[in-house]
Amino acid sequence: MRIAKLSILPAVLLVLAAPSFGQGPVPQPTPTISSPDPSGAADTAAPDEPGRAVARLSVLSGEASIKRGDSSDAVAAALNAPVMAGDSLAVGHNAAVELQFDSSHFARFAGDTDAHITGMDGSGPQIQLSRGLVTWRVLRNSSVQAEIQGPLVSIRPVGLAAVRVEVAADGSASIIARHGEAEVHSAKGAQHLKSGDLMTVRGTAADPEFQIVRAPAIDQWDDWSDKRDAYLTRAQSPKYVSSDIVGTEDLDNYGRWSNDPAYGDVWVPTVPATWAPYRDGRWVWQDYYGWTWVDYQPWGWAPFHYGSWYYRTGFGWAWYPGSRHSHYWYRPALVGFVGFGGGGFGVGFGFGNIGWIPLGPYERYHPWYGRGWYGGRNVVVNNINIVHNTNITNVYRNARVANGVTAVSSSDFQRGNFRSNVAVSSADMGRASMVRGAVPMTPTASHLNFSDRSATVSPRAGSGNQRFYGSQYSNAGNGRVPFGQQQASVSSAFQSRGMQTGSAGQRFGGTSSAGSTSAGTASGWNRFGQGSGGAVNQSGAGRSLNVQPPIVRQRTAPTGGGYGGGYNNSPYYGGQGSARPQPQQQQPGRQFGTPSSSPAPQYRQSAPAQQRSAPSPQPRSNGGSNGGGGGSRPSSGSGGGSHSNSGHGSSRR
Repeated sequence: MRIAKLSILPAVLLVLAAPSFGQGPVPQPTPTISSPDPSGAADTAAPDEPGRAVARLSVLSGEASIKRGDSSDAVAAALNAPVMAGDSLAVGHNAAVELQFDSSHFARFAGDTDAHITGMDGSGPQIQLSRGLVTWRVLRNSSVQAEIQGPLVSIRPVGLAAVRVEVAADGSASIIARHGEAEVHSAKGAQHLKSGDLMTVRGTAADPEFQIVRAPAIDQWDDWSDKRDAYLTRAQSPKYVSSDIVGTEDLDNYGRWSNDPAYGDVWVPTVPATWAPYRDGRWVWQDYYGWTWVDYQPWGWAPFHYGSWYYRTGFGWAWYPGSRHSHYWYRPALVGFVGFGGGGFGVGFGFGNIGWIPLGPYERYHPWYGRGWYGGRNVVVNNINIVHNTNITNVYRNARVANGVTAVSSSDFQRGNFRSNVAVSSADMGRASMVRGAVPMTPTASHLNFSDRSATVSPRAGSGNQRFYGSQYSNAGNGRVPFGQQQASVSSAFQSRGMQTGSAGQRFGGTSSAGSTSAGTASGWNRFGQGSGGAVNQSGAGRSLNVQPPIVRQRTAPTGGGYGGGYNNSPYYGGQGSARPQPQQQQPGRQFGTPSSSPAPQYRQSAPAQQRSAPSPQPRSNGGSNGGGGGSRPSSGSGGGSHSNSGHGSSRR
């Protein structure tokens, strides 16, 4: 056995040794749980630390695309896709997307919506809504403040709230506080919006005007959002895990919780006997995090970005989330990489296949990202450790399980083809090479895709909304390194050491006002930051004024509405062997509002492009709000915000 340690100065990833899945102090494993590293190499653990914030695409019904902040192209959205600040979202007609930012904040985007994620770290999640509809739900108490930035105003939910914001092509906006309250900020001041109120905003960003009336009755979209809330709040799985672990609500319908004397509470998925973790999905390249696993299962977020897996005879594969009382952070994947076989994976490495093994409880995790990865605008790799010709089964307990190792040829990995697994024998594992930290593989354009599908949705052109008002500082895209720069740095670093990692592949380069602007309240419109003689009309009937009432377009719910996501962009594979079997037949999905005791939802076929209904079909129409626009008394306040350009996110000036 020999150890190759390669120091690379200009590169891509800092190798940090850390406890296996981000938990705090853990009990030391017994020899039956894991074995010491037979290489004898020093392997000290560094303190765990959080990385950059990542949101989960938690519901997808219909067609949508994500324009990545580190490239110029859009890719098809997929369930469990990781979304970061600087990414943009385009939702197709009669479609819907939900982004889960953490255990508290959920943003639900209706069809024909374009949005840009401007911030996630620091003060809280922020988006720019250029056109369309979003319902922002704060479902649980949170210490961070979310903000929706529109062309004229910004909206901040207050406490536990569900705030519906719709922006028209001319920049005007309708804002409804369906649950809880909201603050609407402008350059002239702020206005408080009470539960059940509708605010309509028009004019210019420098001097917008508004009116407040009682909101119309809920439509299908609001009903769908409420039922989604009910699904999330009645989930039992979150009580078994730390509040830091995101996305466990979907575990209820796809498995069961059990108690293992060795670990405590563990979750066992309902899967075929041939199933194995980190097999039904793909590796994508994610800015900052590098190689990131995107799982095809509807529940495939929490068990692949937190915790660890192990196999027990008669028990099957089980996910151990760690202690409920420890702190955890998102990880792109928790696996150990190995190489085996000849055939030119890299001249400096000498193996032609690359495999990965899910880490077992308490096994050491070697990140390929973190502090030192970015040096200003440069991607940097400090070192890579390759332990040659070692018995992997002595290091990773899951390598002893029949289907514990998943592998593809190095050429397939390079092409982004993860459908054709190669067989892995015990002899292969007996003389494999263990990769610690960075995988010596240059990402290509194919690794930017979250699925095998092509993007069919693009942001609507001609909306004119390219500038946004924000009451908070937004750091959209700050620190996002262009993919072409990342790719070139990785390739150059490896090739400078004689490591041929494959072709570098494709490189990436990088309003009119509406209504009257006259002052005064005679028309029912008011200025932000100015007093008004009118009051919010609480009767629901509205006062009779000689003005056109604000319009709230009636919205239908997403078609099908399966909680686990909806669109079948990633079929379930249940077989084993070197080639994947064909996907199972698609079945109708469970509708929102179905009792929790019903069977787990299955993958379903997408609805025709012009059909969008749940629970019953209803054509989309422009429905007027009830009553006229009563005057309101805005609260005085300073405009503490700024007008920002959306080219790379908003910025204070």
